[in-house]
Amino acid sequence: MMASARMYGVFTALVAVVTILTTMIFSVLPENPHPEIVVFPKKVSCRYNTGDKLEKVTSQSDLDQVTYPGNTDVTVLSNASDHHQGDVLTVRVVARDKKGRPKTYGGDFFRARLVSSDRSLQASSAGHVTDHCNGTYTVQFPLYWVGGVSIKIQLVHPSEAVQVLQRTRETPNKRFFVCSFFDVKTKATETRQCFSSPNPSLPPQQQCDFSKREVNGTWICDKPEKLPCSSIWLCRWDGGKSYKRAVGLLSGKMEPKLFKKPYLEAELKVDTKEPIRVLEAELTTPQHLPACTGDVRESGVTLGHWSAKVWTSSVCNVRVFAKEDIRRCLANKTVYMQGDSALLQWSTRLREVIPLTDIIGPAAKDGTPKRPPHIRLRNSSQWNISVSFQFHHFPTQGHSWNYFYDFSYTADVLDSIRGGPNTVVVLGLWAHFTAEPLDMIRSRLHYIRGAVHRLLRRSPDTQVYVRTGTTREHNKGKLEYYVLGSDWLAYQITEVIREVFRADPDVVVLDTWDMSVCQPGKDSIHPDQTMVDSQLNRFLSHICPN
Repeated sequence: MMASARMYGVFTALVAVVTILTTMIFSVLPENPHPEIVVFPKKVSCRYNTGDKLEKVTSQSDLDQVTYPGNTDVTVLSNASDHHQGDVLTVRVVARDKKGRPKTYGGDFFRARLVSSDRSLQASSAGHVTDHCNGTYTVQFPLYWVGGVSIKIQLVHPSEAVQVLQRTRETPNKRFFVCSFFDVKTKATETRQCFSSPNPSLPPQQQCDFSKREVNGTWICDKPEKLPCSSIWLCRWDGGKSYKRAVGLLSGKMEPKLFKKPYLEAELKVDTKEPIRVLEAELTTPQHLPACTGDVRESGVTLGHWSAKVWTSSVCNVRVFAKEDIRRCLANKTVYMQGDSALLQWSTRLREVIPLTDIIGPAAKDGTPKRPPHIRLRNSSQWNISVSFQFHHFPTQGHSWNYFYDFSYTADVLDSIRGGPNTVVVLGLWAHFTAEPLDMIRSRLHYIRGAVHRLLRRSPDTQVYVRTGTTREHNKGKLEYYVLGSDWLAYQITEVIREVFRADPDVVVLDTWDMSVCQPGKDSIHPDQTMVDSQLNRFLSHICPN
């Protein structure tokens, strides 16, 4: 008992120190040339401070030590009556286990939002979570609008579940792919399993290696018995087998419980003591934000809020583009989009609002294998706009058969683009890599970055944009979807995208993560039109800032 009391005393002292340090950090923030833009201290990445890897959850006793949302404390640190528009509302989270004991290490994954109490405002924003690595967390909410606000903090995954996701992610080849090999003359067909990462158990003489080292693209298949490797024809992802394999990576009966209630996506009780109301700003601030020029300060910054289903940036002047504005902005421009189906939504929306016609590209007939989206759209009669979308190379996750040679690596596509002042490139690769080891997307992005640099050396006035990830649906809490596509996995990729392109002043990172965290619509890998239109508003505001 005395030892427990001493530990609790030490913990209480640590919490006090963290609170003091947090206050000190806020007091010495650098002077901001745009006071209406909130500046946060650099985020510290923290998993665990125990010095050792957490033990697996194998017993009820272990489960009792997992972060328990019902006992986790959420406290507003500042006086509720002192909040003004432009301030930062600070909240402390103290993680506790099922028995009420404070956690001593970090790594919990939270989702934090601020929403307007007045439903007519339809306002919301994302909170920024700092992990202090000792079981305490600071959440900072910029206050963008006047009126009542409610704090929403969700424990998406406790640190013990995050550890499981981290372990399973680093297991290569857990998704099940197959490709068919076809002989045109004899009509013979063989189907073989294929792998997105090198397979050490496959001897060289028994494999068809389609990898392209120059772009860090890997694709390896079991070699057919009679057909040559060059006869590869169609490929697809087998979801059923992939899900079964992924779930099998979890240990025992306890680890799956980490991905069920009450440990999964649980709303925390917030102790506000009294309703929080935001008053008008005490100090006047500039009425006009700077133009979205794409400099390094703006690149990757995601600060802003939703209001009446429109995203308002607090960093630069994001305009709301009507159809005619979009046409004028993209007049005489060629837009190349390379990525996944979340980016395909952009080209689809532009096709509707411009409108774009003259679709060129492989079209699948009924009853034939599906071709990957490779769309070229033009409006040559009046606006001279061209928009092209192409899907990235494997590993792609789709149940339909796709022609293998219809896919191209993003780096190769970039090397084929001439560039110029009327050329715009948009990259959006993340969704199909959530289940893969993190080094796969990191390494591929570095090769893509090299191709971007070559493009900008050829044509320095080419505009290049890179999109980050977003939250997604989770299909009624099915375990397999979390193991292969948890928001934690997507967020790690978002951080890698920020990391890889952070030092490139000529590349604008369109950070869409916070937009999705507090979006007015439902979480979805393919968000609703409100989200897509606001993403396009941000994109177009950089192309046409005035």
